Amino acid sequence: MFQYGDDLLNRLDDLRLAILDGVLSKDKLTELAHNLRQKRQNSDDPKLNEIINEIELRAEVEVAKLTRDL
Repeated sequence: MFQYGDDLLNRLDDLRLAILDGVLSKDKLTELAHNLRQKRQNSDDPKLNEIINEIELRAEVEVAKLTRDL
């Protein structure tokens, strides 16, 4: 679960850098969205699940905003 959250944060950081560099790829966005849907896991720790939900929501919002403009 920690690895999943860390992976999502790393992908969001990569996305942020791509935006700043002006090299945003639709493929990167598609990959991020796919990973969000495929790798979801739950933990026995409700607080950890809440944090992961917040990370996923943030990633989904960023993907939605960016794909709207492509």
